[in-house]
Amino acid sequence: MSNCRRLCLWTAALILAGCATPSSPTGGPPDEEGPVIVATDPETGTVNFSGESIILHFNEWVNRGSLAQAIIVEPDIGIDYELDWGRRSVAIEFDQSIPDSTTLIVSVGTELTDTNGNQMVSPAKVAVSTGPEIDEGKVVGRVINAETGEGDEGQRILLYHAPVDLSEKADYTASTDTSGAFEFSYLREGKYKAFWVEDRNRNKIWEQESERAQPFSREFIELTESDADTLGTVYITPVDTTQPVLQGVGLFSSQRLRMRFSEDIQLTDSTEIAVTDTLGNFYSDVFPLYFPPDEPYILFAHSEKTLTQTSTYTLEMEGIVDEFGNPLKEVSQTFIGSAQEDTTQQRIIRRNNLSGYYPADPVVVTYAKPIDDPAIVDSLKVVKGNELIEDWPNVDVEQNVLRISPNPSWQEGLDYEIRVWDPIIDDYRKFSPDVWHTSQLGTLNIIVADSTLKNIHLRIENEESGIVRDTVFTEQVEIEKLPPLTYTVTAYRDQNENGEWDFGRVEPYVKPEPYFIQTGVQVQPSMTGDLTITFRNEY
Repeated sequence: MSNCRRLCLWTAALILAGCATPSSPTGGPPDEEGPVIVATDPETGTVNFSGESIILHFNEWVNRGSLAQAIIVEPDIGIDYELDWGRRSVAIEFDQSIPDSTTLIVSVGTELTDTNGNQMVSPAKVAVSTGPEIDEGKVVGRVINAETGEGDEGQRILLYHAPVDLSEKADYTASTDTSGAFEFSYLREGKYKAFWVEDRNRNKIWEQESERAQPFSREFIELTESDADTLGTVYITPVDTTQPVLQGVGLFSSQRLRMRFSEDIQLTDSTEIAVTDTLGNFYSDVFPLYFPPDEPYILFAHSEKTLTQTSTYTLEMEGIVDEFGNPLKEVSQTFIGSAQEDTTQQRIIRRNNLSGYYPADPVVVTYAKPIDDPAIVDSLKVVKGNELIEDWPNVDVEQNVLRISPNPSWQEGLDYEIRVWDPIIDDYRKFSPDVWHTSQLGTLNIIVADSTLKNIHLRIENEESGIVRDTVFTEQVEIEKLPPLTYTVTAYRDQNENGEWDFGRVEPYVKPEPYFIQTGVQVQPSMTGDLTITFRNEY
């Protein structure tokens, strides 16, 4: 009988016997700290162990059901166990003797919670040996999100002792903490292979048809007795090949559409939306209006022609993708028009480039519906320095977008205040755009720590402003004319010269290309900052 099945049966028996998880006393300040293992019997590091159980003592009541997901006994040598609960303790009782000269490790992961749902802060281990010595080998590493540069908690690493058979369970598993760090400890000497895997079903096997996996920059690690080594850093990147789907179309009026998609979507330069009739003939163009700020999977749009309540329509959509570039799945659903009058109140939804503008950039204000009230344009006012201009010359309207362009550029040394009419508050919205003139721009001097590395692809990005700089260089490069913002810098060494970062393959093994990411890189006005790129996954 497997550990999981035996544990489930044992848990069911406890429930049937009325032995539910105890509740902690009420009253006092709210409990926001997770449980802690305060003692074990025997203590970790015990040698010549001949007992039949290991007892864990907690500092508080724990959710007994959560231990089923949190506990791991390694290496996997086929020993089953049962759990015998005390008040704030649990005995892990083995159903057979542990083999001689074996280091046995009981790990409790962060899935363990207390009765208030607070998780353990970091994994805990207790290791004992049935021989006179305990294995003390150690392997450490980190898992970093390649897009954010942050550590990912709860990521799974599988570790196999050679010879490796990936169809079998891994000998050891580890989970990352909040910083993305993980550790395998109490390992015997030998040759090991480790890799990151999704392991969705927690069965310690890489299901190659349904689970993603990525390798480290070293396929194998050799440990001598009591040795310690590092796998370095694996940069994991999400891969999504699922096409977004149009889930529904709602009409707020005979021309205003609300489209809901299965995931966040993006418009492209080639976006086109059209309405067709029941015979598939073109009926009307549809113009995207906006995404609600907190719902990027909702798109409001406007049909040029009225969609009558007596007719059925279909949408044709091109140039709509998700964040991974997957195109929208072909639309097949139909919808009926509407006789409802448009009661949408005209209002400002957003303006572009909140961070700032280059001297030639327009200020773009998006409204809730097409701008058909001339008062919005006529009421526009611009304060240039101390001068109030009530008839700004460079103003354009396209559908629901008001574009205010400089004349011919926003002048250095002058402050601007733009006053835009917002009908819903029957008053002006006033804002003073920051303008990045030459004197306010900075430079980043990028240096590669290993000057022998060539063909380095560099990307500097500030997502909020939409500023992106891409280049390929060797050894050193200066990126000039950067606004004084905070950037994310990513780089990789394109070893196979295919123009993209390759994160490697577990089997057959292909080493990942060296990768670097650093967030929070600040550019100061009129100054040059230095940044050194060190590829931590390069061996």
